[in-house]
Amino acid sequence: MEVDTSQVRAAYELILAKWPDVIEPGEKSFHIDGGCNMRKLNEIHNQIENWASESEFAPELDEIIGSLEWSVYQTVHSALKNLSILRKSDIDFEAVLSRFDGHPNYKVNPDAKN
Repeated sequence: MEVDTSQVRAAYELILAKWPDVIEPGEKSFHIDGGCNMRKLNEIHNQIENWASESEFAPELDEIIGSLEWSVYQTVHSALKNLSILRKSDIDFEAVLSRFDGHPNYKVNPDAKN
């Protein structure tokens, strides 16, 4: 499914509004395979994930919100592996967009206006 960048931006803004201004990972436990569990981050994410799955959105956003929410979480998680805090304002939309574009069901239309 091809998705306009403006659709992704609109969904991103809704999702980002649910994140706290300062995101803390909590206690980290690193895994042999390079993974990292962050309890406090997981608690924050669970609430946002529940909101995304239980809320109703405009049809064009409803189709992508769950996958985009996961892309935001993965971007935050990746950043917090090496940080003790992350400001919501420092989350990089382009990094989230790139992760979302890598989803097998979606292709971002780069020619769409933001």
